[in-house]
Amino acid sequence: MPRIILFGKSKRRTRTTFHLARAFKECGNTVLWLNPAKIRRRRKNRSDRWILNKLKAFDPDIIFIYSKDIPVGVLQTIAGGRVLIMMYYEDMRREVPNSLAQLGKLVDFFLVTNKGLLSDYEKAGIANPIYFIGACDRHDHRVRNPVLPIWKSDIAFIGQARADESRVALVRKFAKRFNVKVYGKNWQAFGIKPTLKTVTPRRYGLVCRGAKIILGADITDEVEGYWSNRLWLTLGCGGFFLTAYVRGMENFFENKRHLVWFHSETECLRLAEEYLAKPDIRRKIARQGYHRVHERHTFHHFVRRATALCTRERSQIENEDMA
Repeated sequence: MPRIILFGKSKRRTRTTFHLARAFKECGNTVLWLNPAKIRRRRKNRSDRWILNKLKAFDPDIIFIYSKDIPVGVLQTIAGGRVLIMMYYEDMRREVPNSLAQLGKLVDFFLVTNKGLLSDYEKAGIANPIYFIGACDRHDHRVRNPVLPIWKSDIAFIGQARADESRVALVRKFAKRFNVKVYGKNWQAFGIKPTLKTVTPRRYGLVCRGAKIILGADITDEVEGYWSNRLWLTLGCGGFFLTAYVRGMENFFENKRHLVWFHSETECLRLAEEYLAKPDIRRKIARQGYHRVHERHTFHHFVRRATALCTRERSQIENEDMA
């Protein structure tokens, strides 16, 4: 099995890097997790050399970079060698930042969670952008029982408030008609008090269990194939998810079977009223959505797909060397 070095910060709130490391290990890989930010604090100006020595000693087959969490100098040194380098960037940017393009040009596989912007990455000089959907964690993202009254609500939204998004206006409209709770940062700037500012995986499960409906409102619904990890986490925790439709969503989910999507605020409000009055159907859809992601879209599925990409590439390189 491959030897893998994972670069990434700890991500205390989402624990994504921890979930990746654990999934890689549980799929039989030997894994070394390096946190560049922590190494930099401890090693100061010697951090790059320390990392390169670790790389040499560990002798990995694959280097997996979460987000942009690798020193540029380190990546420039190791790029183009025998070790396959994979970078996973799950954020969505309308314009490709120069700092991201600089790293993306150096890796063998550049995995992104939006299909509609692949050509933009190519224009920025990234040779191999690949649409790669996200996942939930089969251990941390699950149904939680029992639920205390503090977690109960008609509608819950998990995510920060942004001035340039419609989610604040949508939450306000819901709050006029339903018992709404929000979880995340910056809501107080808009006169809305969040129940919690930070939602860990365990708390995420409690919110999903306590809320009758989890609302999905991303920074955009206009980019094909992009939705935030809120979808994976909500379904993974057994929540009923009411979210804006994004082109390509039907390739992975069936509307009104695994989740429910809407095309406008008016439709969203109507569907919320409809499903609040149908608890049995709501719970059935939530249950089917839960099984869908746990059977097909956990981090274990994610890392198997990722390592399979590298295995095929490695076989091709070896065949070319033998020719």
